[in-house]
Amino acid sequence: MAGPRFDDSLAVLVATLANLIDDEFVEAGTALRDASGQLTFIAGREAANDAEREKLGSALIEALGSYARIDRPISFRGDGGSERLLAAPERLPIKVGNLFCQVIDRRIVGAGWLDEPEPMAANPPRVVFATLKGGVGRSTALAIAAADLARRNRNVLVVDLDLEAPGLGDLLLESDRLPDFGAIDYLVENGLGGVKTQDLFRFIGTSGLTQGGGGRVDVLPVLGRKSNDQPENILPKLSRAMIEDVVNGRSISVSTQISEMLSRITEREQYDVVFIDSRAGLSELAAPAVLGLGATVLLFGTAQKQTIEGYRALFASLQLLAQRDTAAGRGADWRMRLKPVYAKASLNAGVSTRFVDDMYELYSAHIYDAETDSAQEPELLRFTRSDESAPHWPLIVPFSPNFVDFDPGRDADQLTQKFYEQTYREFLSGLDAVINSSASTSETNA
Repeated sequence: MAGPRFDDSLAVLVATLANLIDDEFVEAGTALRDASGQLTFIAGREAANDAEREKLGSALIEALGSYARIDRPISFRGDGGSERLLAAPERLPIKVGNLFCQVIDRRIVGAGWLDEPEPMAANPPRVVFATLKGGVGRSTALAIAAADLARRNRNVLVVDLDLEAPGLGDLLLESDRLPDFGAIDYLVENGLGGVKTQDLFRFIGTSGLTQGGGGRVDVLPVLGRKSNDQPENILPKLSRAMIEDVVNGRSISVSTQISEMLSRITEREQYDVVFIDSRAGLSELAAPAVLGLGATVLLFGTAQKQTIEGYRALFASLQLLAQRDTAAGRGADWRMRLKPVYAKASLNAGVSTRFVDDMYELYSAHIYDAETDSAQEPELLRFTRSDESAPHWPLIVPFSPNFVDFDPGRDADQLTQKFYEQTYREFLSGLDAVINSSASTSETNA
């Protein structure tokens, strides 16, 4: 059937209804996009008569083609289920031309990116190390930051949530320090018989790689010793780890499961900070870490165009969540916790300046509030390009060939201060400021 493509389908729906009725009719209703991408519209008022229902339905089918919900292109207030959809909290206000259309986006894959971002977690502060592409030094920076804090008498919990490509266990734990179980086991077992408090120690290994300090680094790896002994079970467990639990008829999201896991572990021992290694990319596995843990999110990336455009896709989606928060009367303060990291930074000052410019453009377009002339607007989230305290201002990790073969599991000297100091001190100092700010905010909100 002829008609628009996905990118144009919502605009066609809006234009069709606005032309046939008016703009108010569109903004008072809700568009429902199903898992296949087909659209139906739920009007915010009752149908004038059967003729109106038939006229609008036929017009949508003709205009949308294969993107029309043929069996029910339009519903009205009073139809079965319409009240719930018109008031659904997950509706996203999407700007189409000069109108805002409320949209419910049903997804089978990627639904985690529609979750309401969690407020900042109570102490200890949580810091997520995230990236869109691998190979930018995210896990290396995490390991070095954990070692440096331990050297300065801090206790750190490191959590590997990169379930599909685990690595922190091997970076930070010798084989004889590997716990029996890992994060993948917790998510599987907790959905069945649960994980008892007295068994939590079996999920944590203490790293022996940190030297010369009074603090320690505890690690919750993805895979424990049991998985290594029976690797044929890893893929079956992975397929079950990323599904919702159902307890007493109530669904519990993966984000909630992971957040509760962290809370239980940090209640067991005293930690100064929790470092979380996220799955790279925009997959379902990355969403819980970025949105669901109440953490500061460090967004690692290079100055390449592919990095900038990848973050544009992410930020454009996050912008919809911020607009939804604003429409619901919630502050979207979680935007302040998104912090870029310029990884493998060039010594070329021009490239560094371009990276800051790119970040400021992205944040201004999608994360910061739009400027307005209205004196009635509440205080807006806006910063100047040169404000080094602003969220868009990046932490920096310069490129160094010394870290190309970083493997402290085999060479413990790579986690000594002498080895990493020159390359990582600027980043570590910036991270200290992030942690201290997060701790202060958590205490204020407690």
